[in-house]
Amino acid sequence: MPLPYVHHFAVAVTCTLLVACKAEVSGSPSPPTEFGAVSKPLLGCPSVQGVYAWPPVAGTYSDQMATNREPWEGGIPVPARRGAMQIWVKQSGTGMVFRSRSARRQAGLRDRTLTEWSYAEYPRSSYSCIRGLLVVKAVDVETTEDFGGAGIRRGFKLAALKDGSLAVGVNTVVHGRTSPIFAWGDVSVGSIPMSDRIIWRWSKLSRLESGEQEPAPVNAALAPRQTAESGREDSAHGRTAD
Repeated sequence: MPLPYVHHFAVAVTCTLLVACKAEVSGSPSPPTEFGAVSKPLLGCPSVQGVYAWPPVAGTYSDQMATNREPWEGGIPVPARRGAMQIWVKQSGTGMVFRSRSARRQAGLRDRTLTEWSYAEYPRSSYSCIRGLLVVKAVDVETTEDFGGAGIRRGFKLAALKDGSLAVGVNTVVHGRTSPIFAWGDVSVGSIPMSDRIIWRWSKLSRLESGEQEPAPVNAALAPRQTAESGREDSAHGRTAD
C-alpha cells in the first residue's frame, strides 16, 4: 500500500477507535437565553449595524477581564481593550466594517485613542446567514493564548436581539492536537491525532446609536454603559438616542 494511503488509513482507524474525529465543544453555538429573544429576519441577514458600548452588559467580559491579556485577542471581530470603548458596526450589501476606540480618558490629557478607530473589514464572501444569525468563517490567528494545539482559528456569530442589543459569539477552534499512544510518568511513546476543540464565548453589547454616521467621542467622564442607560430613558420619554 503506498505510504500516503497508509497514513490516511491509520488516521481513519485512529479516529474510529477513539471516536475522536468529532470536535469537542465547550459552550453553546447559540446566544444564551438570558440575553433575551433574538430578532430573526424572514430572509437574508440580520441587521447588526449600530454603535455599541463596551464592556458588555452580560456574558463574557461583563464582570471581569484577565489583566494579563486583552479581550478578543487576535482582533476578532475587532481589537478590544479592558477599558470602556465604542464599537461601531457598519453593514452593507458588500460586507461589514467593525471599528473600535476608547470611550474614556483622564481629564486634561490628549489621547488619540479617543478619536482614532481600530478597524476590521469582513467582505460578504467571508460570512453566511443561517437561522437568523450572521456567521463569520473562522480564520487562523496568532495569540499568546495556549490551548494545547498546533494553532487556532477564530470566527464569530452575530445576533440582533429584540431589545436592540447585539450578541457576539466568538468561537475558537483549536486544531492539531495530539496525544501519546502510551504514557507512563514522564515517558511517552508515539502520538495520535485528537479531535479539534471548539470554545464558544458570548457577550451582549448595549446599543447606543444607529451607526448611520460616525459617532461623537464619548465624554471623558461618562462610561458607555451609562450612555446606554440614558438612551433607554430617552426612549421611555418618546425620544431616541439616535
